Amino acid sequence: MSTSKFVDELERIDFPPAKGAEGPPVFATFLVTANVDAVDYVTKFRAVLSAAIRTANQADFDSEVIPETLIPDWFAEVTRGSVVVGRDHAASSGSQYYVSRRGEEPWELQDWLFCFDPQLRGWAWWDVTQLSNDLVLLWVDSSGEPAFPCEEFRWLAYACGAKNVEGPVLMRLSEWQQSHQDPTT
Repeated sequence: MSTSKFVDELERIDFPPAKGAEGPPVFATFLVTANVDAVDYVTKFRAVLSAAIRTANQADFDSEVIPETLIPDWFAEVTRGSVVVGRDHAASSGSQYYVSRRGEEPWELQDWLFCFDPQLRGWAWWDVTQLSNDLVLLWVDSSGEPAFPCEEFRWLAYACGAKNVEGPVLMRLSEWQQSHQDPTT
């Protein structure tokens, strides 16, 4: 994916695009059933995603270790490989749901951070829309690709408190505009 896709990514985390915003014609979406209130889920999700992208923007991906200082402690704790129980109940539950639904082990934090290398990442953040008290739709720019490497994104979704994550499913810009709700979500 070209690095131009990532230009306004951090801004879209902090300030979601307005309903009529221009964007890619097609998005990849992930339907998340949260184990916590959707507003709390979105807050946690945005905090970790922002930290990961800020870390990636400063990281030397040729080094053997990526700095972890910006990553919230609760996420770092649950992202330690075989450890699935942490102090944050939603994160621990999400980690356990990931393991049971995906048949995978929890991610190691360093492995996860290396997936944010802009030269390797197949998606760029766009937005989140809240559908109900426990359902959110995560929107990413995958350059219109229906299949792309996104397991690190799925891990993030689960570790922030998801009990189920479906997708990616392609949706049009007009569908994002129709589902877009309160810009604070």
